[in-house]
Amino acid sequence: MASVPAVVVRAAVAFGLDPDALRMPGGATGATWSDGRFVVRVGERLDREIAAMAAAAGHVPVPRVLDHRRFGGSDGVLLEKVAGRPAGDVAMGDPALGAAVGRACGALHDELGSVEAPRGLRPSPHGGVDGRHLLHLDLHAYNVLVDDDGSPTGVIDWANACAGEPELDRARTWSLLTLDPATRYRQGDPGWAAMTDHWLQAGRLHDLTVVARRWACRFMLADLAGRHPEAELAHIADRLSGHRC
Repeated sequence: MASVPAVVVRAAVAFGLDPDALRMPGGATGATWSDGRFVVRVGERLDREIAAMAAAAGHVPVPRVLDHRRFGGSDGVLLEKVAGRPAGDVAMGDPALGAAVGRACGALHDELGSVEAPRGLRPSPHGGVDGRHLLHLDLHAYNVLVDDDGSPTGVIDWANACAGEPELDRARTWSLLTLDPATRYRQGDPGWAAMTDHWLQAGRLHDLTVVARRWACRFMLADLAGRHPEAELAHIADRLSGHRC
């Protein structure tokens, strides 16, 4: 079991939680911990995530912010623990349920595309097109929680939130579903494949411009450069260099 970082311990104590009860959710980074009732996130500039979730609330389901405090150079946020499981876990092994999950997750793009970015939110990174809509930029099958029927119960992890054109959010999700090394090995599972196919269709991710796809490939290469060997990213670089994005 991973040890709880000191900054998380300080945040938990400040929020009245027992640090010994904290566990890191599956697939999460060391910035997110839960005691089964609440979620603690720590990091820098969490005010950006809070503003993004506030703007998205009422359009897509998001966790409620219960408390926000600063600890030296880090922020700590206490969130409600949203019911549900990651969409990818629910879809695995069940094509019919995977299709339902995919359709529901794909519909989130239209909902998010109508949300104006809150004032002061940073513009989209890596040379994206300017715009003032709210972008999640990490909308994938483990950042959407769903119920047992596949309906979304929470969109989580707004660390990448920024302002830009909605097509960039679609392009980012297209790359996460089809190119990310962490998800490619799951593509042989029938439930995962059904979820991906229906998400791509419902979110209109097949209709992206070449400019948006190339932007997403560049974004992914920059995002994953320090976390994967070059060989595991070669397929992305090949698509970009071959103008097949």
